[in-house]
Amino acid sequence: MLFRLVRLCCRCHRGRMTQELTHLPDQFAAGTTVCYRRRLADYPASAGWALRVHLAGASVLAKTAVGAGDDHLVTIEASDTEGEFAAGQYKWVERVSNDGGEVYEVGRGTVTILPNLAEASEGSEQEWVERAIATLRAHIEGRLPAGMESYQIAGRVVAKMPIKEAVSLLSSLESRLASIQNPNFVTRPVLVSFTKPGFEQ
Repeated sequence: MLFRLVRLCCRCHRGRMTQELTHLPDQFAAGTTVCYRRRLADYPASAGWALRVHLAGASVLAKTAVGAGDDHLVTIEASDTEGEFAAGQYKWVERVSNDGGEVYEVGRGTVTILPNLAEASEGSEQEWVERAIATLRAHIEGRLPAGMESYQIAGRVVAKMPIKEAVSLLSSLESRLASIQNPNFVTRPVLVSFTKPGFEQ
């Protein structure tokens, strides 16, 4: 058991000088490993208590901790959140149980699982406002690609939008993008809608 404990901890912390986690972090990226040591004085692993962590959101995940003396070592493998596992906000709960059938909840909260950029496709992580800006610029420059004639921004079909109006809207959206990149930047909201999947706010 000691060898297994050392191997797991080294795998979680190899190459990093960092304090060992004692709880599930507030956020982590999908496709990465999360390892933390949970110490529960009333439910030590050495007394036969087992800890299980449940995550529920767009996807679901359950992981059983490994006993490490009195502690519970939880490891969420990188493969657990790869592929079809959806990024987003998740609720989590920790429960302990024993062979006698007792089950107790010892913790709950929320965690944000960030997108797995290693699996991203072209444009999949682009902000909607960036797509809107690119569409407006293409219209203003007279190079709107075929098939984009029906796209709408702020309730207006881009292909039918007067250039003067397009330039004004472009300026507003560029300000909106600046506010996203810099939260201290103040701008007015702009309603945007597109008619094809992948171009919706």
